Amino acid sequence: MKPAVLGVVDIGSNTIRSLIVEALPDGAWRVLDDEREMARLAAGLTRQGRLTREAMRRAVAALKRMAEIARARGVERLVVVATSAIRNAANRRQFVDRVRAETGVRVRVISEEEEAELAFESATRSFDLADRPCAVADVGGGSSEVILALGSHIQQVHSLRLGSVALTEDFLRSDPVRRREFKAMRREVRRRIEASRMEADPPPQFLIASGGTAAAVAQMAMSRQGLAGRPVQGFEMTQAELLHLHQALLRRGLAERRAMPGLSPDRADIIIAGVTILYELMAHLRVNVLRVSAQGIRHALLGRMIARRFRTASPPSRPQRLASAEAFARSLRFEEAHGFQVQRLAVSIFDQVAARLGLDPSGRDLLSAAALLHDVGYVVGFRGHHRHTYRLIAHAPLDGFTPREREIVALVARYHRRAGPRKKHRAWAALGRDDRRLVSQLAAVLRIADALDRRHSQRLKEIRCRVMKSRARFAALSSFDLGVELHAAEEKSNLFRKVFDRDIAFVTARAGASVRPRSAGRARASSTKLRLVRRLSA
Repeated sequence: MKPAVLGVVDIGSNTIRSLIVEALPDGAWRVLDDEREMARLAAGLTRQGRLTREAMRRAVAALKRMAEIARARGVERLVVVATSAIRNAANRRQFVDRVRAETGVRVRVISEEEEAELAFESATRSFDLADRPCAVADVGGGSSEVILALGSHIQQVHSLRLGSVALTEDFLRSDPVRRREFKAMRREVRRRIEASRMEADPPPQFLIASGGTAAAVAQMAMSRQGLAGRPVQGFEMTQAELLHLHQALLRRGLAERRAMPGLSPDRADIIIAGVTILYELMAHLRVNVLRVSAQGIRHALLGRMIARRFRTASPPSRPQRLASAEAFARSLRFEEAHGFQVQRLAVSIFDQVAARLGLDPSGRDLLSAAALLHDVGYVVGFRGHHRHTYRLIAHAPLDGFTPREREIVALVARYHRRAGPRKKHRAWAALGRDDRRLVSQLAAVLRIADALDRRHSQRLKEIRCRVMKSRARFAALSSFDLGVELHAAEEKSNLFRKVFDRDIAFVTARAGASVRPRSAGRARASSTKLRLVRRLSA
């Protein structure tokens, strides 16, 4: 079955976004075009109850451009949906007809319930909710959709007439914002949340937020952490951190907000209202952790379209972060057999030595992803490919990994060869002490795993590890000659010895026979004498 080019346009109250992808029969997709235009459809809507002529003109012009891009890209099916601003406008029929006449696309106005379901569906594709109580909030320009759930099961859906554009127009008229204006807006936000009778029992463990406000919050916070320009997917912050950012925004006038790192200037006027909604939702729901989703209803709609287009495709109902790493690797045409072999060996070593060496169990997935991706820099060029690998992973949209985890994965993969972590390496030095140690530990394991497939021929069938007080012994089982691989492993074991303060020896082994030790110090001279090892199968 051939791939299909599909497109989605989401007409929001503040922004119109289009997404065009090449969909594959296995349910994966590759982004061909991602466009956004801030049309401000909700501007003036609350006072007049109608879309203004100027707002409609901006929106139609943007949709006309997006429709032309979709046709040029060969989109087979284009779905265009509209949410709060169109849903609540008295003249929405006039707008829909005008769009059809001038652009040729048909607009479907979705209900509040469907919008909330799509937002939740998008969140379940991006985060592992397990069976934990959680909340999802999609804060838009005209409304906010809030879903309370237990794992993947929706318990409550609330559509609140709380949008960043509408609140700004109704309450925030001064620059900088006056205290009484802000307090009046906050009272209204609290009143509407209270009126919704939104009660979570038990309280959510985290709040997943999508929409422009959530992305802007993450971009500002990441800029402060030196991660400007990185994907915001999975970024986490606490309620206190959000309050701190909120207060920083309130202290600044519009011109100062426009200059804040990470904040798009065209969102600076409505960001205070948006952050107020997010913070008050967290306070009301008594949730302390905010997780940012860069995906929205467009991605959920695409998932549905792909499931219908390829009947055999089963869209992922739950996030699979290692699957997303695999999809990313395939998009870069990585060497699959070598990548999977190194991943298998790295995870096997981790599982055998983690308890003895005090490795953080959470590092297992990070090592697994780094091992799979360690050579993706080949797509740029062999020379310095470990550095290309770092840059590609650090900016990759790896679903399920937080920005911190993505940075660790990128650095572990980067250190699979050449020099180990050093203070002059800015990205590594910028991490906290615990994360620097974790990167060094995982990189030490990855180097050995990579070396054990030095010829990229998957000769090693099994690795058995034993860690003692002052040394470690790795026994390699194979039916092939492993001379090249063991020589490479010994060459790349320096970081392991340094990080774990243990000497390391590699031995070849076969069942029923004694193992032959091969210390790191003397093995280089005897690499040519390595014997063939026959693996006795059970």
